[in-house]
Order: sequence, then structure tokens, then C-alpha cells
Amino acid sequence: MRRILMTIVAILCVGGALRAQGVGNVRINEVLVINEDNYEDDYGHRSSWIEIFNSGYEAVNVSSCYLAVTKTDGTETRYVIPDRDPATAMHAHTYLVFFCEGTDTKGTFYTNFTLDGVKKITLYNADGKGVIDEFAIDPATQRADVSVGYMSADGIEAPKIVSLPRTTPNSTNETIPVVPKSERFRQKDSSGGVMALIAMSVVFSALILIFLVLKIFGFTMMKLQARRQAQPDSPAPSPKKQSASDQVEHELAAAALALKLFQEELHVNEATVITINRASRVYSPWSSKIHGIAPMPRR
Repeated sequence: MRRILMTIVAILCVGGALRAQGVGNVRINEVLVINEDNYEDDYGHRSSWIEIFNSGYEAVNVSSCYLAVTKTDGTETRYVIPDRDPATAMHAHTYLVFFCEGTDTKGTFYTNFTLDGVKKITLYNADGKGVIDEFAIDPATQRADVSVGYMSADGIEAPKIVSLPRTTPNSTNETIPVVPKSERFRQKDSSGGVMALIAMSVVFSALILIFLVLKIFGFTMMKLQARRQAQPDSPAPSPKKQSASDQVEHELAAAALALKLFQEELHVNEATVITINRASRVYSPWSSKIHGIAPMPRR
């Protein structure tokens, strides 16, 4: 039982860590303070609203997190996002809009505060202490039906909090088409003279660099060759003189070796040659067989 409880606790801890890591990718993306003739809620009412955006690549759930507003007098009001609502699950690169009517009786996406006189909006983690994101607002510069949010000036630079050209609830703020740098350069250099000058400068610079490298290499090799020629050649080692006794010994050894080789050559083929010599015998009574036979005894 104890092992089962420990396993459950470990799974919950790992799940909480993964969840916290995913919630960290959520940010406050767009805010509309004065809504006179703009986005309507499900009840047909127009009120200020806050849009959050999941900038990560994994689904997260913002339930139990806190949306808080800080007014110019320093007071802070918090709204806890209800738990067990499947609508609070955010897929990758999706948006959620919270309406700020000052009442939390209409549902999950209606906060208990308004944005009147608000200078900062904060998104807290489920523990109520960890700050996920902050969004600063200047109440004096807010205009009717003009939202503020993150947008890049040219679609390439990092986005900043600016007044948006139009409100974009539940969608991206990047409404300005991104113009590539090459296209912007082409528009500025319609005749192509600057491009031609840059191309020619690159080619000539490369040729000059290659020429300098080869020149330095050739100069270095010529210098090394001249240094080698200037050095005197080392004299060849003189042969060692031999005494008369050593010379006689060497000659005797050579003669002995020649004689040995000559004798070996005489017996090279004797193993395969049969030699038959006719032997002439001279008669001798000692070698006659008749003398070896004893005479018959006479009676």
C-alpha cells in the first residue's frame, strides 16, 4: 500500500512539473479597456476583455491559475480560473478571451473585476505566487475600441506592446503582412545599381584576397629555397682505412669461401647418379673357391 501511495505521489509531482512548465508558455496577448462598439460576449454585451495566448507547442490547462489587476492606487484584485472546465484547456498556439464585467456569475470566462483605472495585469500560477506574465497598461492613453497588445513593427523584430490597428480577439495580432528584406531592398534599389556595385565589390575583393595569398605563399617559398642554397653542403664521410693484416684476413676468408662453394657444387648431383666401374681381378689361389672345399676322405 505504501509503495502504491508513493507511486501516485511521484506521478502527481511529475504531472505538476510538466503542467507548470507548459503554463509558463502562456502570456497575456491583447487587452481592450474601453469597448463601446467592438467584440460582444455570448450574452450580447460589450465589455472590456483580456486575451491570453499559449505560445508553446504543447497543450496546457490554465485552470486554478489567477488573473489579477493592479489599479493606480495599488490595490490588487484576483480572479481564480475555475477548475474542472474543459474549456480552459489550451492547445498549442490557441487563444482564450476573458470578459471583465465585474461579475463572476456568468461563467468561467467572466472575471470579478473591471479594467477601469488598471495599470497592470498579472497572470499567476496555480499557487498564487509564481508570476507567469505581466502586462502594463497606461490608463490615460486608452481609447475606445482600440486594443493594446504584442505586435512586431515589421513582422521580423521582437514584438512589443503597442496600440493595435484593429482588435483581433481569438486570433493573432500580426495583421501587417511581413515583407522580406530582399523585397524591401529591391523596392529601395529599383534600378539595381547598388546591387551591381555590391556584387562587383565582392568579386574584386575575393580576387584581391586570392592574389595576396598566392603572393605571400610564393615569396615564402622563394625565401626558404634561398636559405637552403646558402647553407654549405655537409662533406661526405671518408671511407675508413683498413690495415694490411685486416686486408689479408678478408682475402683469406674470400678464398676459403670460394673453395667451399666449389666443393659443394661437385656433389650437388651425386645423389641422383649411379656410377658403375668395371674391376679387373688378378687370379690368386687365396681367392679361389676350390681351395675352400675340403677333400673327400679316402678309405
